[in-house]
Amino acid sequence: MIYFTADQHFFHKNIIRFCERPFKNTHFMHKTIIANYRAVVREEDEVYFLGDITMEGPSNILRIEKIMEDLPGTKHLILGNHDKLKPFSYHEIGFSSVHTALKVTFKGEDFFMAHDPAWAQIRNTKWICGHIHNHWRSQRTDTNTVIVNVGVDVWDFSPVSLEQVLAEFKKYKE
Repeated sequence: MIYFTADQHFFHKNIIRFCERPFKNTHFMHKTIIANYRAVVREEDEVYFLGDITMEGPSNILRIEKIMEDLPGTKHLILGNHDKLKPFSYHEIGFSSVHTALKVTFKGEDFFMAHDPAWAQIRNTKWICGHIHNHWRSQRTDTNTVIVNVGVDVWDFSPVSLEQVLAEFKKYKE
């Protein structure tokens, strides 16, 4: 199976307040996000992380690595604005690939992935993003581009399956 997720913000205590997350501290936030991930993702699955895993930098790489080790699946990262490690460091902590943006084909359809939906500037395309937290789950732009936000804040702090993403895109078929 293929999954998508974004904006975990591990170790970022202020994100709880900024996004009105229902956790009293980062311990409970981490516990929920990790448990929800492990409830759906298996070792044979592929997971695209669309940025902002954490705001932690190189001095805390071991904390980040420990969390990544607890998350099964083949992991791909689309870098977000808060991802502070060097790209090769993400490989070292368990990501198979690291990108700034990525075009993929699933079930015969092309999809673009970027952390920030502001990248979605190509007419009549489908985009998967994060970055916007709890502002919206999906939308169509004035250029007939459809964007799906796979951030944990709008998906009950769980990864989103390809089927769920496709269903979200289908809402905009004319």
